[in-house]
Amino acid sequence: MPETDNRETRCGATRFATIISIMGNNDECNKGGASGGDCTVLVCSCDRYSDLHGPFVALFRKFWPDCPFEVVLVTETIAGAGFDRNILAGPGGNWASRLSFALGDISTPYILMLCDDYLLCGNVDTGLILRRLAQAKELGAANLRMIPNPKPTPANSSPATHGLLEYRKGSAYCIATQAGFWERGFLSAITAGKGSIWEFERRGSFEVCGEKRPLLVTPTQEFPFVDAVHKGYWEKAGLEVCRANGVEADLSRRNRPPILIRAIEALKSIVFAVAPLTPLVRLQNKFGLGAKEKRK
Repeated sequence: MPETDNRETRCGATRFATIISIMGNNDECNKGGASGGDCTVLVCSCDRYSDLHGPFVALFRKFWPDCPFEVVLVTETIAGAGFDRNILAGPGGNWASRLSFALGDISTPYILMLCDDYLLCGNVDTGLILRRLAQAKELGAANLRMIPNPKPTPANSSPATHGLLEYRKGSAYCIATQAGFWERGFLSAITAGKGSIWEFERRGSFEVCGEKRPLLVTPTQEFPFVDAVHKGYWEKAGLEVCRANGVEADLSRRNRPPILIRAIEALKSIVFAVAPLTPLVRLQNKFGLGAKEKRK
Protein backbone atom coordinates (compact mmCIF):
# COMPACT_ATOMS: atom_id res chain seq x y z
CA MET A 1 0.00 0.00 0.00
CA PRO A 2 1.21 3.57 -0.51
CA GLU A 3 1.44 4.01 3.26
CA THR A 4 2.73 0.51 3.99
CA ASP A 5 6.31 0.17 5.20
CA ASN A 6 8.55 -1.95 2.99
CA ARG A 7 10.36 -5.04 4.23
CA GLU A 8 13.49 -6.41 2.64
CA THR A 9 14.18 -9.43 0.41
CA ARG A 10 15.36 -13.05 0.03
CA CYS A 11 16.28 -15.64 2.75
CA GLY A 12 19.76 -17.27 2.38
CA ALA A 13 20.28 -20.09 -0.06
CA THR A 14 21.68 -22.21 2.75
CA ARG A 15 18.18 -22.33 4.30
CA PHE A 16 19.88 -22.21 7.68
CA ALA A 17 16.99 -22.10 10.09
CA THR A 18 16.04 -22.88 13.61
CA ILE A 19 12.48 -23.43 14.68
CA ILE A 20 11.86 -22.70 18.32
CA SER A 21 8.62 -23.33 20.14
CA ILE A 22 7.90 -20.89 22.94
CA MET A 23 4.62 -21.78 24.56
CA GLY A 24 3.60 -18.45 26.03
CA ASN A 25 0.05 -17.61 27.06
CA ASN A 26 -1.06 -20.99 25.69
CA ASP A 27 -4.34 -21.94 27.37
CA GLU A 28 -5.44 -24.31 24.59
CA CYS A 29 -8.46 -22.12 23.86
CA ASN A 30 -10.05 -24.38 21.24
CA LYS A 31 -7.03 -24.39 18.95
CA GLY A 32 -7.91 -27.91 17.90
CA GLY A 33 -11.50 -26.93 17.10
CA ALA A 34 -12.88 -27.00 13.57
CA SER A 35 -12.65 -23.24 13.03
CA GLY A 36 -9.58 -22.45 15.16
CA GLY A 37 -7.65 -25.32 13.64
CA ASP A 38 -8.22 -23.99 10.14
CA CYS A 39 -6.01 -20.92 10.55
CA THR A 40 -2.70 -19.67 11.93
CA VAL A 41 -1.92 -16.07 12.84
CA LEU A 42 1.45 -15.40 11.20
CA VAL A 43 3.33 -12.26 12.27
CA CYS A 44 6.09 -11.28 9.83
CA SER A 45 9.15 -9.54 11.24
CA CYS A 46 12.95 -9.23 11.11
CA ASP A 47 15.74 -8.58 13.61
CA ARG A 48 15.83 -4.88 12.84
CA TYR A 49 12.26 -4.60 14.09
CA SER A 50 12.58 -6.84 17.14
CA ASP A 51 11.79 -3.85 19.35
CA LEU A 52 8.19 -4.12 18.11
CA HIS A 53 7.70 -7.68 19.33
CA GLY A 54 6.96 -6.63 22.92
CA PRO A 55 4.36 -3.97 22.06
CA PHE A 56 2.77 -6.28 19.49
CA VAL A 57 2.34 -9.17 21.93
CA ALA A 58 1.20 -6.99 24.84
CA LEU A 59 -1.56 -5.35 22.80
CA PHE A 60 -2.50 -8.55 20.97
CA ARG A 61 -3.00 -10.49 24.20
CA LYS A 62 -4.88 -7.60 25.79
CA PHE A 63 -7.32 -7.02 22.96
CA TRP A 64 -7.67 -10.61 21.73
CA PRO A 65 -7.30 -12.84 24.81
CA ASP A 66 -9.55 -15.56 23.35
CA CYS A 67 -7.80 -15.80 19.98
CA PRO A 68 -8.58 -19.36 18.81
CA PHE A 69 -5.57 -19.58 16.48
CA GLU A 70 -1.92 -20.39 17.07
CA VAL A 71 0.09 -17.14 16.98
CA VAL A 72 3.42 -17.60 15.20
CA LEU A 73 6.25 -15.10 14.72
CA VAL A 74 8.56 -15.52 11.74
CA THR A 75 11.78 -13.55 11.93
CA GLU A 76 15.55 -13.93 11.49
CA THR A 77 17.47 -14.81 14.67
CA ILE A 78 15.84 -12.93 17.58
CA ALA A 79 12.91 -14.85 19.04
CA GLY A 80 9.97 -12.97 20.49
CA ALA A 81 8.52 -13.78 23.91
CA GLY A 82 4.77 -14.27 24.27
CA PHE A 83 4.14 -15.85 20.87
CA ASP A 84 2.93 -19.45 20.76
CA ARG A 85 5.79 -20.32 18.43
CA ASN A 86 8.80 -18.69 16.80
CA ILE A 87 10.11 -19.65 13.38
CA LEU A 88 13.67 -18.39 12.96
CA ALA A 89 14.65 -18.34 9.28
CA GLY A 90 18.25 -17.36 9.93
CA PRO A 91 20.21 -14.28 8.84
CA GLY A 92 20.69 -12.93 5.35
CA GLY A 93 17.18 -13.23 4.00
CA ASN A 94 14.31 -10.94 3.14
CA TRP A 95 10.64 -10.51 3.89
CA ALA A 96 9.32 -12.81 1.15
CA SER A 97 11.82 -15.61 1.72
CA ARG A 98 11.07 -15.62 5.45
CA LEU A 99 7.36 -15.78 4.67
CA SER A 100 7.90 -18.67 2.26
CA PHE A 101 10.00 -20.51 4.83
CA ALA A 102 7.33 -20.08 7.49
CA LEU A 103 4.54 -21.25 5.19
CA GLY A 104 6.50 -24.46 4.70
CA ASP A 105 6.28 -25.11 8.44
CA ILE A 106 2.56 -24.33 8.81
CA SER A 107 -0.14 -26.86 7.93
CA THR A 108 -3.38 -24.92 8.42
CA PRO A 109 -5.25 -24.15 5.18
CA TYR A 110 -5.62 -20.45 6.03
CA ILE A 111 -3.24 -17.80 7.31
CA LEU A 112 -4.15 -14.57 9.08
CA MET A 113 -1.04 -12.62 8.09
CA LEU A 114 -0.02 -9.56 10.11
CA CYS A 115 2.99 -7.27 10.06
CA ASP A 116 4.90 -6.71 13.30
CA ASP A 117 3.81 -3.05 13.41
CA TYR A 118 0.08 -3.82 13.23
CA LEU A 119 -0.77 -2.96 16.83
CA LEU A 120 -4.24 -3.83 18.08
CA CYS A 121 -6.10 -0.81 19.39
CA GLY A 122 -9.48 -2.29 20.30
CA ASN A 123 -11.19 -5.53 21.27
CA VAL A 124 -11.30 -8.18 18.55
CA ASP A 125 -14.72 -9.75 17.98
CA THR A 126 -13.75 -13.42 17.82
CA GLY A 127 -17.20 -14.49 16.65
CA LEU A 128 -17.04 -12.06 13.75
CA ILE A 129 -13.51 -13.15 12.83
CA LEU A 130 -14.56 -16.82 12.80
CA ARG A 131 -17.57 -15.98 10.63
CA ARG A 132 -15.32 -14.22 8.14
CA LEU A 133 -13.02 -17.24 8.08
CA ALA A 134 -16.01 -19.49 7.43
CA GLN A 135 -17.06 -17.18 4.58
CA ALA A 136 -13.58 -17.26 3.08
CA LYS A 137 -13.76 -21.06 3.07
CA GLU A 138 -17.33 -21.16 1.76
CA LEU A 139 -16.58 -18.75 -1.09
CA GLY A 140 -13.20 -20.27 -1.91
CA ALA A 141 -11.51 -16.91 -1.43
CA ALA A 142 -7.82 -16.50 -2.14
CA ASN A 143 -7.84 -13.58 0.30
CA LEU A 144 -10.43 -11.96 2.56
CA ARG A 145 -9.18 -8.58 3.78
CA MET A 146 -10.70 -7.16 6.97
CA ILE A 147 -9.95 -3.51 6.28
CA PRO A 148 -11.12 -1.67 3.13
CA ASN A 149 -7.72 -0.32 2.12
CA PRO A 150 -7.46 0.79 -0.62
CA LYS A 151 -10.96 2.19 -0.49
CA PRO A 152 -13.27 0.12 -2.69
CA THR A 153 -14.65 2.09 -5.63
CA PRO A 154 -16.55 1.11 -8.80
CA ALA A 155 -13.20 1.23 -10.60
CA ASN A 156 -11.43 -1.30 -8.39
CA SER A 157 -14.17 -3.48 -6.90
CA SER A 158 -17.66 -4.89 -7.24
CA PRO A 159 -20.29 -6.17 -4.78
CA ALA A 160 -20.04 -9.76 -3.59
CA THR A 161 -22.15 -11.94 -1.32
CA HIS A 162 -22.42 -11.76 2.51
CA GLY A 163 -22.12 -7.96 2.37
CA LEU A 164 -18.55 -8.29 1.11
CA LEU A 165 -16.87 -6.59 -1.83
CA GLU A 166 -14.48 -8.11 -4.36
CA TYR A 167 -11.36 -6.33 -5.57
CA ARG A 168 -10.82 -6.48 -9.31
CA LYS A 169 -7.71 -8.46 -10.23
CA GLY A 170 -5.09 -6.21 -11.77
CA SER A 171 -6.18 -3.19 -9.76
CA ALA A 172 -3.51 -1.54 -7.62
CA TYR A 173 -3.10 -3.19 -4.22
CA CYS A 174 -5.69 -5.88 -4.82
CA ILE A 175 -2.79 -7.84 -3.30
CA ALA A 176 -1.68 -6.19 -0.06
CA THR A 177 -0.43 -7.10 3.39
CA GLN A 178 -3.40 -5.48 5.13
CA ALA A 179 -4.88 -7.75 7.85
CA GLY A 180 -6.87 -10.61 6.38
CA PHE A 181 -7.20 -14.31 5.72
CA TRP A 182 -5.13 -15.95 2.98
CA GLU A 183 -5.54 -19.39 1.47
CA ARG A 184 -2.12 -20.82 2.25
CA GLY A 185 -1.39 -22.27 -1.18
CA PHE A 186 -2.30 -19.01 -2.92
CA LEU A 187 -0.19 -16.98 -0.50
CA SER A 188 2.76 -19.29 -1.06
CA ALA A 189 2.43 -19.01 -4.83
CA ILE A 190 2.09 -15.22 -4.91
CA THR A 191 5.10 -14.87 -2.58
CA ALA A 192 7.41 -16.93 -4.79
CA GLY A 193 10.02 -14.88 -6.60
CA LYS A 194 9.35 -11.73 -4.58
CA GLY A 195 11.70 -9.96 -2.20
CA SER A 196 10.07 -7.13 -0.29
CA ILE A 197 6.52 -6.25 0.74
CA TRP A 198 6.80 -3.53 -1.88
CA GLU A 199 7.30 -6.17 -4.61
CA PHE A 200 4.69 -8.51 -3.11
CA GLU A 201 2.01 -5.82 -3.28
CA ARG A 202 2.93 -3.85 -6.38
CA ARG A 203 3.99 -6.72 -8.62
CA GLY A 204 1.58 -9.24 -7.16
CA SER A 205 -1.44 -7.06 -7.89
CA PHE A 206 -0.79 -7.31 -11.63
CA GLU A 207 0.14 -11.00 -11.62
CA VAL A 208 -3.26 -12.33 -10.53
CA CYS A 209 -5.39 -11.36 -13.52
CA GLY A 210 -5.98 -15.01 -14.38
CA GLU A 211 -6.84 -16.03 -10.80
CA LYS A 212 -10.37 -17.45 -10.53
CA ARG A 213 -10.70 -17.28 -6.75
CA PRO A 214 -12.06 -14.00 -5.35
CA LEU A 215 -10.08 -11.34 -3.48
CA LEU A 216 -12.68 -10.22 -0.95
CA VAL A 217 -12.78 -7.24 1.39
CA THR A 218 -15.08 -6.12 4.19
CA PRO A 219 -16.87 -2.77 3.74
CA THR A 220 -15.58 -1.49 7.10
CA GLN A 221 -12.51 -2.19 9.21
CA GLU A 222 -13.26 -5.29 11.28
CA PHE A 223 -9.78 -6.03 12.60
CA PRO A 224 -8.96 -3.10 14.91
CA PHE A 225 -5.31 -2.16 14.46
CA VAL A 226 -3.10 0.80 13.68
CA ASP A 227 -0.14 0.71 11.31
CA ALA A 228 2.30 1.90 13.95
CA VAL A 229 5.58 2.35 12.06
CA HIS A 230 6.27 3.89 8.66
CA LYS A 231 9.65 4.09 6.95
CA GLY A 232 11.28 2.95 10.16
CA TYR A 233 9.75 5.70 12.31
CA TRP A 234 6.93 5.58 14.83
CA GLU A 235 3.62 6.94 13.62
CA LYS A 236 1.82 9.21 16.06
CA ALA A 237 -1.09 6.77 16.27
CA GLY A 238 1.24 3.92 17.18
CA LEU A 239 2.80 5.81 20.09
CA GLU A 240 -0.61 6.94 21.28
CA VAL A 241 -1.91 3.36 21.39
CA CYS A 242 1.15 2.26 23.38
CA ARG A 243 0.87 5.12 25.87
CA ALA A 244 -2.88 4.68 26.32
CA ASN A 245 -2.38 1.03 27.22
CA GLY A 246 0.73 1.30 29.37
CA VAL A 247 2.96 -0.35 26.78
CA GLU A 248 6.55 0.86 26.49
CA ALA A 249 7.84 1.84 23.06
CA ASP A 250 11.63 1.71 22.77
CA LEU A 251 12.42 5.20 21.46
CA SER A 252 16.13 4.43 21.50
CA ARG A 253 15.59 2.12 18.52
CA ARG A 254 13.28 4.42 16.54
CA ASN A 255 11.48 7.71 17.12
CA ARG A 256 9.15 10.04 15.25
CA PRO A 257 10.22 10.97 11.70
CA PRO A 258 12.14 14.20 11.08
CA ILE A 259 10.32 17.14 9.53
CA LEU A 260 11.69 16.52 6.02
CA ILE A 261 10.40 12.94 5.97
CA ARG A 262 7.00 14.11 7.19
CA ALA A 263 6.84 16.76 4.47
CA ILE A 264 7.74 14.26 1.73
CA GLU A 265 5.16 11.78 2.98
CA ALA A 266 2.50 14.48 3.13
CA LEU A 267 3.23 15.40 -0.49
CA LYS A 268 3.07 11.76 -1.56
CA SER A 269 -0.28 11.38 0.20
CA ILE A 270 -1.67 14.27 -1.83
CA VAL A 271 -0.42 12.70 -5.07
CA PHE A 272 -1.99 9.33 -4.23
CA ALA A 273 -5.22 11.04 -3.21
CA VAL A 274 -5.70 12.90 -6.51
CA ALA A 275 -4.10 10.56 -9.08
CA PRO A 276 -5.79 7.39 -10.40
CA LEU A 277 -4.17 4.69 -8.28
CA THR A 278 -3.77 1.81 -10.72
CA PRO A 279 -2.11 3.82 -13.55
CA LEU A 280 0.11 5.50 -10.97
CA VAL A 281 1.31 2.17 -9.57
CA ARG A 282 1.89 0.81 -13.09
CA LEU A 283 4.06 3.84 -13.73
CA GLN A 284 5.95 3.23 -10.49
CA ASN A 285 6.53 -0.40 -11.44
CA LYS A 286 7.73 0.47 -14.93
CA PHE A 287 10.35 2.94 -13.75
CA GLY A 288 11.12 1.43 -10.35
CA LEU A 289 9.81 4.49 -8.52
CA GLY A 290 8.74 4.75 -4.91
CA ALA A 291 10.78 1.90 -3.43
CA LYS A 292 10.50 2.08 0.32
CA GLU A 293 12.78 1.41 3.23
CA LYS A 294 14.57 -1.91 2.94
CA ARG A 295 14.51 -4.05 6.05
CA LYS A 296 17.55 -6.06 7.00
